[in-house]
Amino acid sequence: MSFSSNLVYKCEVWSSSANIKSLKLLFLLLPFFQRYRGLSINIKRFTLLKSPLGNKKSKDQFEKCEHRVHFCLKSIKPSNILACVHVLTFLTEVKCKVKVSNKLLD
Repeated sequence: MSFSSNLVYKCEVWSSSANIKSLKLLFLLLPFFQRYRGLSINIKRFTLLKSPLGNKKSKDQFEKCEHRVHFCLKSIKPSNILACVHVLTFLTEVKCKVKVSNKLLD
């Protein structure tokens, strides 16, 4: 299979993590020219009873924040897109959804 030079490969990545430092590490591993958009932060709040049997008024409240980011990478070479996806496999605390597509140049 030969690759024609008039194809552009596009990789869109939606990533989310509870730890903002792991998302910043993601952008250190990717190329510096990469533009990204920070999406809204999902905050989940929940309350637990301290003691299951006795005092119903004593409760602990917790909150979990999930930071989300979207970025897009375009390249003529499919090897650049594969390298980006390969970098994403090394991140342990980051969940990623990847969409790869190609289209003809006009």
